[in-house]
Amino acid sequence: MIKPYDFVPFLKYQPYERKGNMEGKIPIKISTITPIHISSGSYGIIDNKTIYKEFVKVNDQVIIPGTSFKGCVRNIAESISYSCLSIDYKNSNIDKSKLPDKRETKGKKCIICDMFGSMGYKSKIQFSDLKAKKYKTTIKGIPRSFNPNPRSRFYFDNNGRYKGYKFYKHGINGIQPTGKILCEFVLPGAQFEGNIIFQNLTSEQVQLLCFSLGLSTDINPKIGYGKQHFYGSIEVKSDSKWEELANQYKTIDY
Repeated sequence: MIKPYDFVPFLKYQPYERKGNMEGKIPIKISTITPIHISSGSYGIIDNKTIYKEFVKVNDQVIIPGTSFKGCVRNIAESISYSCLSIDYKNSNIDKSKLPDKRETKGKKCIICDMFGSMGYKSKIQFSDLKAKKYKTTIKGIPRSFNPNPRSRFYFDNNGRYKGYKFYKHGINGIQPTGKILCEFVLPGAQFEGNIIFQNLTSEQVQLLCFSLGLSTDINPKIGYGKQHFYGSIEVKSDSKWEELANQYKTIDY
């Protein structure tokens, strides 16, 4: 059985105790590669009979919420750094005995908790909402999505341990399956703009942030609903200096 996801192996956990003083603003431009849907929690209606999930909007203009984008980038950054695991065990079906030893040492933050914040620690990075500058929407029906099942045999290696961080694969536009769950999608080719502001980061953390955004072109983030059905792929770009920092992370040794 071919699965629409794969795993990034866990890296070991290391406390991160370096102090940073770098600050800046990263201008962000996002282009949609496949249709994306980020739910507002509200429903629209067509012809007084067809109900669909609306895309999140502000003043009737679609946006990518900064919180959604931040969560997406944090997941990528966590998977490629010596970080702890940010898991809500109470609301998940994860078998803790099958996880690697990536627990945070009491009173010592990992590189990700130091950057993005955690319980008791303030984030050093702010993501603005990304406003649409060019876009078209359509109502598409997609298959029903189900919560991940981390007890599935596909999640474990030959030693009975979790394989790593789960990420959904990209697919070319046009192969996305259809179904009965109607959603408002932003079509491929849409453009969004916003900013990321950071302060008190180390040079390694800035490089990690830029790489996790996809500015080196090695990765494309996925966001929103239907990722397992090949929706939600985006391309992120910025100024050349931030793209250069993203490429520097590939050779970093901290």
